[in-house]
Amino acid sequence: MTLMTAQDTLARAIQRAGREDATDLFLHLGVDAAQNVARRLDATDAAYPLDGAVVILKGNIDIEGLPTTAGTRTFQAQPAPGSAPLVDRIVAAGGVPLGHVNMSEYAYSGLGLNPHFGTPVNGLDADLVPGGSSSGCASAIALGIADLAVGSDTSGSTRVPAAYQGIYGYRPSMGRYDVTGVLPLAPSLDTPGPMAWDIAGIRALDAVLRKVATSRDAKPTRILIPDADSLGPISPQIAALLPQAQAVLEQAGHKVETAPVPVFQHVRELFVREGTLVAAEAPDVLSQFTAFDHPDLDPNVRRRIAQGMPFDPGKLALLQTARAGFQCEMDNLLGDALMLMPTVPAPPPAMSAIVADPDRFASENAKALSLTMLGAFLDLPSLAMPVAGRLPGQSLTLSAATGRDDVLLQVAEAIAQPLLNLETGVAA
Repeated sequence: MTLMTAQDTLARAIQRAGREDATDLFLHLGVDAAQNVARRLDATDAAYPLDGAVVILKGNIDIEGLPTTAGTRTFQAQPAPGSAPLVDRIVAAGGVPLGHVNMSEYAYSGLGLNPHFGTPVNGLDADLVPGGSSSGCASAIALGIADLAVGSDTSGSTRVPAAYQGIYGYRPSMGRYDVTGVLPLAPSLDTPGPMAWDIAGIRALDAVLRKVATSRDAKPTRILIPDADSLGPISPQIAALLPQAQAVLEQAGHKVETAPVPVFQHVRELFVREGTLVAAEAPDVLSQFTAFDHPDLDPNVRRRIAQGMPFDPGKLALLQTARAGFQCEMDNLLGDALMLMPTVPAPPPAMSAIVADPDRFASENAKALSLTMLGAFLDLPSLAMPVAGRLPGQSLTLSAATGRDDVLLQVAEAIAQPLLNLETGVAA
């Protein structure tokens, strides 16, 4: 059997990128640059960690020679003079960056719609939203166009689309990856995040992207599942996954317990009183790029920006101070344990239900991010994993205390396949 070269793999990806279901996927293809990288890889006998894998980047990550639009038409993006360091790391490790894929404008939506460049198709069900904001990253993998992707995650932007499209999406501890060359939304929360079809892809990208290993030495002694009150409203088919997962993990030798996670309710109460951290931080950041009355600004994004207006440095400082306290509370609760919970509380909504209904869009967006936002605020490294097959929304997230990424990914590798083999949940 003839092994595929890097050029063969790239040619297949380019061919698939031309299919009808990929019409709204790419913002910019960097074919010439990708072919040059692939040729260099094929011309050497050296072994590379990424071995010629095609990698696509979210449209807010700089790639040399391509404009970084961040999915918006509210400013004129110029070709980037250089790539983000994470892209250079990918190339040095034998990855082949193919270009920018679509995203929610300014990465400010968990549903993945983009009124300017179209909306990437959900690779599992074209009638459903793709999830966002890293919508194109998830779609490219679910459609079999790319091997790996790097998105960004502020409140759930890698994990929600991963859950909606049956793939893996990772949010690392803050500071694990370099954010230079990534257009910001809320720097206190923003981090790049690997996305892949399988756990091996996540681990490969993480090994390439991480600046330093940040794990602690202690191994997990238990897995904690938050109780129903801690999670809040969960649809029946998502809730049914938890006892099945617990049984499978216990059978594999893990100590699993269901218990309250009071800090979740404390964070929700803070958000009700003061608003979210991303809402407090984003207006000041995005004002560097656009006027909020710009006629081309997505009305759904404008509405979210308005929730944080006027910008109040005092409120931002209050939220950041409270965050530090809640992170300590969560670290004390978890200790060396890991935590397993639903990635999203319900399957993705139909595109037709939200595309022309701003109120429904807002409510579904808040629902989609309701669990992932907690993990981001608490700086929990978190891996969204498809379970019970690859059905839209049927995803569980494994999390750990801040800095325990390596242990988290090691355990995830051991449990990924048993969780994927779970029986499907009950009907809606």
